[in-house]
Amino acid sequence: MLAADSREAAARALAAQGLWAVDLVIADSGTYVRTRINAADRALGLRVLATLLESGLPVGKALAAMPELAPAAWCAALPDLARTVREGVSLGTALEQSALAMPQVVVGMVHAGEAGSGLARAVRRAADLMEETASTRGAVRAALAYPCILAVAGTVSVAILVGIVLPRFGAILTDMGQALPPTTRFVLAASSVARAALLPAGIASILIVAAWRAWTGTDAGAARWHELLLGVPMVGSIRFSAATARVCGALAALLESGVPLSVALTHAAKASGDAAISARLTRARKAVIAGARLSTAFLAERALTTVATRLVRAGEETGSLARMVAHAARLEGDRATERVRVAVRLLEPGLILAFGGLVALVAAALLQAIYSVRPT
Repeated sequence: MLAADSREAAARALAAQGLWAVDLVIADSGTYVRTRINAADRALGLRVLATLLESGLPVGKALAAMPELAPAAWCAALPDLARTVREGVSLGTALEQSALAMPQVVVGMVHAGEAGSGLARAVRRAADLMEETASTRGAVRAALAYPCILAVAGTVSVAILVGIVLPRFGAILTDMGQALPPTTRFVLAASSVARAALLPAGIASILIVAAWRAWTGTDAGAARWHELLLGVPMVGSIRFSAATARVCGALAALLESGVPLSVALTHAAKASGDAAISARLTRARKAVIAGARLSTAFLAERALTTVATRLVRAGEETGSLARMVAHAARLEGDRATERVRVAVRLLEPGLILAFGGLVALVAAALLQAIYSVRPT
């Protein structure tokens, strides 16, 4: 299969390879489905490919040997990827067009390796970057696992008490002709309001989420939303450090692979995962192209954290920009992970106090109702 803008372009591309097309059929783009692949599987597949290339195998033979070695998530996309490379397409372009949904930073690094910095080395550096990304995501998910379980268990428990147990107990007391105490009446009234508002609240939530997704689906909306998140206490600092770590990690890898700074900044901006930070980096890139120093442009646009910007300046002055940017990525990644852990440590007692308070209120209502029972 050959990717081209038109039949004429495809015919010219084949002619340039010494081939003459008898017939050209336009493939249905709907038959290509992006493979759902996580960062860990992506890193492992790139690591296997780098190892095969470092052993001296050509790209085509390395891809042919991968089905037995690569993760299962790669298997569906490997035949098309190998065929595309055999047709004369570069590995970077083939990865970009494949169903593996490779990030732009990986594609840029592979292109740089093919341009002369060393393909095997570039693929290995891309694997390192994906492993760092997978490690960070794993640490964040592990830190959030217990609070999520606590929140779900507490919500279900309170819902059962307020929505089922207490109303039935109140109905029994009412049928017995007993007057309910104030606390029990308050909890029952709150339960009734919650049940009555459940359906409208659910519909309203769905509409709000749909509108929010449509708004954040646009470039301007996503940038505005991420800008608002950066201004939220604690959440903003975590996002800023995490985005800085991703940008610096991608930028260091691209520079080490021989990618020019202006191109590296474009790919690093896409790797930030934050539309607001990406916009800042784009403005900083324009300033760098106009002649400004990289650290000065970062500082003026607040594209990176203060610590990372200082390390970038040190790299410029010492001639070791890639190494200092990589150091900034490690520092900010550790800082973001630590801030997440601190936030989780604060969240856990908050959830315990909140759900404990609700359960205590319901228990008090039940006990008061029981003690208020008088024999008739």
